[in-house]
Amino acid sequence: MAWWGSCYAGERESNAEFVGISATSPPPRARRDNPIVVIYHIRMLTQIHLERWAEVLVRHATDIQPGKVVRINAQPTAEPLLEAVYRKVLEAGGHPVVNCRPEFLGEAFYELANGEQLDWANPFALHETEIIDATINISAITNLKALDKFDTAVTQRAARAQKDSRELFFQRAAVADDPSIDSELAPLLWSTTLFPTNAYAQDAGMSLSDYSAFVVRACQLDQEDPVAFWQSLDRWQCELAEKLMAGSELHFQTPAGTDLRVTTAGMRWLSSPGRKNFPDGEVYSGPNLDAENGGAEGVVFFDKRCVYQGHAVRNARIVMEKGRATEVSAEEGEDFLISMLDQDEGARRIGEVAFGTNRAISQPTGQILYDEKMGGSFHIAFGAGYPETGNVNKSALHWDLIAGLGEGSRVTLDGKPFCIDGKFVEMPPEVTWL
Repeated sequence: MAWWGSCYAGERESNAEFVGISATSPPPRARRDNPIVVIYHIRMLTQIHLERWAEVLVRHATDIQPGKVVRINAQPTAEPLLEAVYRKVLEAGGHPVVNCRPEFLGEAFYELANGEQLDWANPFALHETEIIDATINISAITNLKALDKFDTAVTQRAARAQKDSRELFFQRAAVADDPSIDSELAPLLWSTTLFPTNAYAQDAGMSLSDYSAFVVRACQLDQEDPVAFWQSLDRWQCELAEKLMAGSELHFQTPAGTDLRVTTAGMRWLSSPGRKNFPDGEVYSGPNLDAENGGAEGVVFFDKRCVYQGHAVRNARIVMEKGRATEVSAEEGEDFLISMLDQDEGARRIGEVAFGTNRAISQPTGQILYDEKMGGSFHIAFGAGYPETGNVNKSALHWDLIAGLGEGSRVTLDGKPFCIDGKFVEMPPEVTWL
């Protein structure tokens, strides 16, 4: 068990400091009821940060009320945040159900599973999706390459087997986002976050301490009241969404080579302010697949490194015709990108189009949860759409690919300037990012 720092037995300290975890087993916990104190040379994640983080996930993201059943998915590496979230759920009167799954189980499954096992639809997963009221996912992967050795056809096959529970999940989430949806299904709130590990730090080209500092900034955990901050971001993004819903066509143009028209007439734009993802900062929708152009026409060039299932794609160029990707190339990861887009009927269609608004994230890290939120960027997801936006594209894929909107870029809405050089025009001042 390796840590960035040293441990010793001493007095209890409620503000014990963490910089993240680099082992697959959980470390000794520094907390109010444990005499072990963890000391680090560089102050990064403190107990205050963890409690603020948990407060956002429980009070803001999933709005846990007494009696609600809350599924908490986590890897053992995320134990400090897992404990903080568990406590917050109990304090809110909820019923926490914890799934703490070691990473090595996934590797063992794909190594040993036969065809019948790959195609087995887990009835417990479906039952959980039927009865829970909220899900909080805490990812803390320690080896991003563990599944690279397995054929993507095998991992895709296993994913397809869970189709029923996945589709039920998205249907219930859509009801939570739009109460006007005529459905007998109960709403389901969910949120996903990433706890710092050496794997994430290395993929971002950072030390663990620098990466942990980045996470604090991206999550705005140094805000005195992070919940109030994310609520203020929501109000601003809702104004942005209303402006987008008043239009019908976006035209993206960038110096990198993007010249893409996306039809969003009749679609719903939504604010994402730290609820489904944390950290957050985006407004999203989907193209109108019934439009004359199939929702999208033109060329899009993704100049940001994008990672999916541990595979990196860099400088991808995709031609859209009648809403489908017809030409696909990339400087890195081209074969993998094409294999993902060929996996089913919906994978070559667009399920989501979005703008990133998080000005505390300024560079790609290899983790889409952060990267797609970069202020001054847009992203397009190929595959499954979000029904609450009006996009009903279905696929086992949902891969967000990112393009910068820096100097020289231009986005118009029905021919009028909307976002120039990465800055939104004719909008109230943005929130203040620490």
